[in-house]
Amino acid sequence: MLYIAQSLAMATSESCKHFRELVVAQRSGLLHIHFQRRWQRRTLYELMRALDLASADAAIKLVVLSGEFSAACGGETEPLALTQGQEKRSRRTAAQEKAVGSRDSEEQYIHEKAANFVMRSLAKKLLVHRKLLVAFVENQCVGLGLSVCSLCDLVFATESSAFVPAFSHLDPCTKVGPGWTVPHIHWLLRLGDQASSSTALQCGFVAGVVREPQEFWHRVDQYLRLPSASLLATKRLLLRPWQDSLLTDLREEGTPMAAQRRHLARSSL
Repeated sequence: MLYIAQSLAMATSESCKHFRELVVAQRSGLLHIHFQRRWQRRTLYELMRALDLASADAAIKLVVLSGEFSAACGGETEPLALTQGQEKRSRRTAAQEKAVGSRDSEEQYIHEKAANFVMRSLAKKLLVHRKLLVAFVENQCVGLGLSVCSLCDLVFATESSAFVPAFSHLDPCTKVGPGWTVPHIHWLLRLGDQASSSTALQCGFVAGVVREPQEFWHRVDQYLRLPSASLLATKRLLLRPWQDSLLTDLREEGTPMAAQRRHLARSSL
């Protein structure tokens, strides 16, 4: 068993090197996932892969997400944007644009379906993750960054951080009301369009506010001294009442029948 655990730890350490958008590091029970730049579509896929690494390694007790949480909607660079065919559309004449209007509508439907599939997959992975998930926000938390934080077990922030739940920063795919936005909507109603770290603490979104990042990492070191069973017990106690029902809805939302209902509803508009 010891040999297997050591082999898994070595495999995880080696796998941490194969990321481009994220900096992933492992040390004595901790997997640290750092968002180092503006989020791209690859960022979301790498995040899911990093979460899988943590789940598979018995030596990891805690996962910390930190870095750039400002993932707002921004055209071609938006994390959920589909860039395929954009160059061809830009060369159309006015007559051609009118002729292919229905095709554009279908492309929008495809985008919504693909974007929501990615976020539904990520949301399910965060909700059922086996390790304690902690997000640490040092600057602005916007758009998908806030969506991800809302699905973590604990969120810590610096005094200078700010939270922007406004839906105007999210991809248009949210207009169809996908289930993964439920936690985001919940905190939008509690925090408003923008909130400071102290307001987020009062509303319960943030578990603690620190002056310096060192204070947060000192707290992480204290968590790592606890047995894995204690951290898992903490995770169970932190489960919010809506999480089980949300997970059920997300699973049902991914069925072919649900997809057909959404397509028919959109066609009737």
